[in-house]
Amino acid sequence: MKTRGCRPDSATYNALLDGFCKCGQIDEAFKLFKSFRADGYNVGIRGFGCLIDGLIKAKRISGAEKLFQQVLDAGLVPDIILYTIMMRGLTELGRMEDATNMLRDMIGKGVMPDTRCYNVLIKGFCDLGLLDEARSLELEISQHNQFPNSCTYTILICGLCRNGLLGEAQEIFNGMEKLNCSPSVVTFNALIDGLCKAAKVDEARLMLHKMEIGKNPSLFLRLSQGTDRVLDSASLHKKVETLVESGLIHKAYKLLIQLADSGVVPNIKTYNTLINGMCKDGQVDRALKVFEELKHKGHFPDSVTYATLIEGLQRVDREGDAYKLFKHMNENGCKPSASVYKTLMTWSCRRRKTSVAFGLWLEYLRSLAGREGEALKSTEKYFEKGDFEMAVRSLLEMDMKLVDFDSGPYNIWLVGLCQTNRVDVAIRTFSVLEEFNVVVSAPGCVKLIEALCSEGNLGKAVDVFLYTIERGYKLMPRVCNGLLQRLLGSKERAAVAFELLDKMKSVGYDLNSCVHHNTRFLIRHRYSERISENVLSAAR
Repeated sequence: MKTRGCRPDSATYNALLDGFCKCGQIDEAFKLFKSFRADGYNVGIRGFGCLIDGLIKAKRISGAEKLFQQVLDAGLVPDIILYTIMMRGLTELGRMEDATNMLRDMIGKGVMPDTRCYNVLIKGFCDLGLLDEARSLELEISQHNQFPNSCTYTILICGLCRNGLLGEAQEIFNGMEKLNCSPSVVTFNALIDGLCKAAKVDEARLMLHKMEIGKNPSLFLRLSQGTDRVLDSASLHKKVETLVESGLIHKAYKLLIQLADSGVVPNIKTYNTLINGMCKDGQVDRALKVFEELKHKGHFPDSVTYATLIEGLQRVDREGDAYKLFKHMNENGCKPSASVYKTLMTWSCRRRKTSVAFGLWLEYLRSLAGREGEALKSTEKYFEKGDFEMAVRSLLEMDMKLVDFDSGPYNIWLVGLCQTNRVDVAIRTFSVLEEFNVVVSAPGCVKLIEALCSEGNLGKAVDVFLYTIERGYKLMPRVCNGLLQRLLGSKERAAVAFELLDKMKSVGYDLNSCVHHNTRFLIRHRYSERISENVLSAAR
């Protein structure tokens, strides 16, 4: 640009800064920033805003605060956009007092907050469960000639649902229309999600119907209704009323879903939320029906849709149907994600099919571009020979070179080996994972400890328990007491149990609530033995 005699202006410089920051290349953006200043370009509020926004997105809040202070020191007046960016960074760290002080400072300097600015603070309070403070800010918006918008109410509805205040969330939702504020698809999704989590699946489905019909639906039918067609809102109401009074509620619903929508249209996330709620409630057939409906309405199921249904089918022991859906997914051009494969792997392991689980992951790896073909073949050969340890090692040597390394499959296999009582292979796999610095999950450790205890290999069980302490895991009392009781059951191992109790206490375990009555009895018994032995030894 410069070589052609075109002089860059402020828009050019800011666009470059913004581009680097949005790509996460903050250090490169700062180099650019310094070169701009060296060229005599004075970076204005917008330029500083790009850099501060980039730092906050990169979780470098201290750097953002220093740069914001530089803005003030340079005599520049932050605008509403820059203040909002800073407040967002502070709220994401839970620093609500600092964020609120910044709001007051901003107002004091004559910069009036807009609804978006308030929404940032309201979300921060909701994320911390401080709902009274959030509602108070909602009321404050109108004092500055602003009005709460759909985003404001959606944030509040999310916060209320998350804290179990579904009734209040529904009141806000119902009040939106009176305030001439139409709910967005995100608002509907938030309330449907809250209803599903409260096990109110039927109400969630009704909310979906409300979404489908819209506030002012265009009343023509996709399918012919014969001589008794619905031509306007009055005839629609009469038709539905007649069907409902006749007990034909399902038929009334079918009539409504044939309408062409002109209100808020549900998106795939809406359907996924409802399907997830139905599956968790055991209503898998209803979930499958919604799955068919969404396709008829022109929506395309995504990987989340399929993963949710596959999980739901597995939960009700319909493994064959789950694999049919998996095949259907591939045939319909929806490439299964890693989470879909891991769902199938987890259930294969629960059904003691560890080999199937391993094969599934190899199938997933073969579907990815950039994977080393020869390395995969080597892994397959080890697996076919039954050398699981070497297969895992071979796979890790390939996987650890990748940026997107996923420890999930290895933890699933470890759990699966324990469930099939292949404890020797499981402990060797655990050692390989430690060697490669792969984090073993808490459930994996629990299964391994229980399996080792069942085989009487208490030394290895203690090693794995100490690993959980190093990782900062807090295991359930059932697991802790199971290991302690086995150790205390042997006079020779009682000392190890006492050392373990000291370790547990030092890392924050509440021994008063964690240690069970039977374990306490064994502790007192072994402690009394130790005192008696010490007395006898002193007497000699």
